Amino acid sequence: MQPLVTERQIEVLRRTMAAYASLEGFVLTRVLVDRSFEHTTALAELLAALDDGEARHVLVPALHHFGHFEGVQLAMKELLESQHGARVLVLFSGPSAGVTP
Repeated sequence: MQPLVTERQIEVLRRTMAAYASLEGFVLTRVLVDRSFEHTTALAELLAALDDGEARHVLVPALHHFGHFEGVQLAMKELLESQHGARVLVLFSGPSAGVTP
């Protein structure tokens, strides 16, 4: 199975996200990545970190990282904010945002 993203893409996004977090006064502690649509362990790990109080902010490269459809993306953002008390920060906007070559 073809991975959703390459290690190079992940590293570029990690560096970009770390720089943004630093500018905003945060420290990027973890980057969670699901390697395929069949495995969503990153989401489970994120929810656990929020519920345990380990994290309060979620930095996502773009909303499409939450799902394919706009309704799902907005619902995920709302869920994280209203049910888990997270502040969701979106790095890029637009349909191809957060995608590196």
